[in-house]
Amino acid sequence: MHLLSRVTVLLAFTIAPLAAMAEQHSVPPPGAGVGVAESVHVQPRGNTFAPNSAEEDALQKRITIFNATQRLLDAWFDRKLTICRGCQPNGVISPRNR
Repeated sequence: MHLLSRVTVLLAFTIAPLAAMAEQHSVPPPGAGVGVAESVHVQPRGNTFAPNSAEEDALQKRITIFNATQRLLDAWFDRKLTICRGCQPNGVISPRNR
């Protein structure tokens, strides 16, 4: 029985590559489409971006002010935030919370 299964596997590995080689190629031969340009889609660039303009400077200033405000609010929140880890009022951790 084992010999029959081994022979079947061997035949499958022998016949499968032969069947694959016998198939017709679906890819056209090289040189068949020479001279045909492929269409390319390019993202258009607007003339509205000016890195040193007054608009851009105002935007950067608003971003800077926002970031500074966020840093202050984060620092305030960190000072107000209290995380209880089961400490006793005198700072000693109780044995049941270890």
